Amino acid sequence: MFRRKHLFIIFISAFLLLAVTGVTQQHKGVLEPENDNEARLNRLQPPEKVMDAVGITPGMILAEIGAGRGRYVVQLAVRVGETGNVYAEDIDAAALRHLENRCEKWGLNNVEIILGDVTNAKLPEGELDLIFVISSYHHFGDPVALMRNARSALKTDGKLAIVEWLPWSENDREGTAPEDVEAQMKAAGYKRVRTETLSEAKPLNIYIFRPNDTQKIRDMVVWLRPSKKILSGRGINSYVF
Repeated sequence: MFRRKHLFIIFISAFLLLAVTGVTQQHKGVLEPENDNEARLNRLQPPEKVMDAVGITPGMILAEIGAGRGRYVVQLAVRVGETGNVYAEDIDAAALRHLENRCEKWGLNNVEIILGDVTNAKLPEGELDLIFVISSYHHFGDPVALMRNARSALKTDGKLAIVEWLPWSENDREGTAPEDVEAQMKAAGYKRVRTETLSEAKPLNIYIFRPNDTQKIRDMVVWLRPSKKILSGRGINSYVF
């Protein structure tokens, strides 16, 4: 009886060990870079450090604007887990097809693909805890319009995180000066909460913004401004809702 019970305990322990090992190996596989360039970028922008600094936790609903082929989407999806959700947005349809296949390969069911355009990421209204941007900001054609249109996707306590290179010089196009990021996001209706610098091979700033409620009110006033119409010979104020 004792021997049978002992064997049963060994069997259960081995089963649990294999299950945990399997999950660990799956996560390791999905998080592995697909090529040398992804490996290089992950060394310069360490996913664990970046996600910790931003405050990404299990269960969060977030979107990455400029997701590309999904180098960071897979990291985000594993971090937020099955109770969370990641909207992966880009304007490159081919890159998104690759990302979709990548998610299917690894069974990432908490990722939704969005094909946006230059000034509108087409994110769901009022659903997001976080909008996340990494390695993409300096490629945006109109960052002010893009991020202004994305603002309404955030929950009341939602935030925007921009992870962007610090340019080596004025001629370095692979980065954005901090004063430009802050000015542009102010124009888009955000206020900076904090900035953190990662001291990797190339300096990297992590900017955290929140929607500026004052700007929201200004936008609403502009949206609701009266326009003159003529009705039966009299002018009336007309508002569009």
